[in-house]
Amino acid sequence: MYSPSFPLSGLHTHSRHWSRIVAFSGLPSGQNLDGLLKRIEDIVVQRTVDRRAFRAIIECVQNLQRHAIPEKPVRFNVLGRTIGGEPQFSIRSLNPIRPEDRAHVTKWMMHYGEMQLLASESMSEGEMDWRRLYRKWMEQPSRSSRGGAGLGWISLARLAVNPPNIRIIHLDGEPNLFFSIEVACGG
Repeated sequence: MYSPSFPLSGLHTHSRHWSRIVAFSGLPSGQNLDGLLKRIEDIVVQRTVDRRAFRAIIECVQNLQRHAIPEKPVRFNVLGRTIGGEPQFSIRSLNPIRPEDRAHVTKWMMHYGEMQLLASESMSEGEMDWRRLYRKWMEQPSRSSRGGAGLGWISLARLAVNPPNIRIIHLDGEPNLFFSIEVACGG
C-alpha cells in the first residue's frame, strides 16, 4: 500500500499484476457507501492528478446507490497497479438487479451496443469527440426507469483506459449487474 512519505512513482515503474486495494461486500446504504468512498479517497488521492481516477470511483459507487437493491449485499472492489510509474485502477462492482428493473436493464444492455457504435462514430482524427458523443446520445429517446440517459457510462468511458465492461451475471439464480472499468491517473 502507498505511504504518503514516499512518492507514488518511486514504488514501481511497471506491474502487470493487480493488487487489491479495497474490497467491500455489504448493503448499499448511504452510510456504508459514504464510508467506502472516504476510505478509497484516503488511499487513491495522493496528488491532484489522482482525482481523475477518483471521479470514476465516485460514479461507480453512485450507480450502486441508485440502482442496487437496498436489502441485498453488493460487491465493490478497487485494484491497483503502476504503469510507467503512474497508478492505474481497476474498479469492479456486482449488484443484484431490482426485480422491477430487470426487463429495462436487459433492454439497456442491448442499447449498450448502440452506445459503442455512437462512440466509434464520434471519433475525429483518431481522437474521441466527447461533446459530439454526448449530443448524439442525448438525441436518443431511451431513458432509464429513473429518468437517466446513460450519461454516466459516457462519463466513465471518458475517464477509462479501455471501454467499460458491463454484463449480466446470474448468481444464486438471480441476475446481477457486473461492471468493470480501468482508469489511470493523469491525462
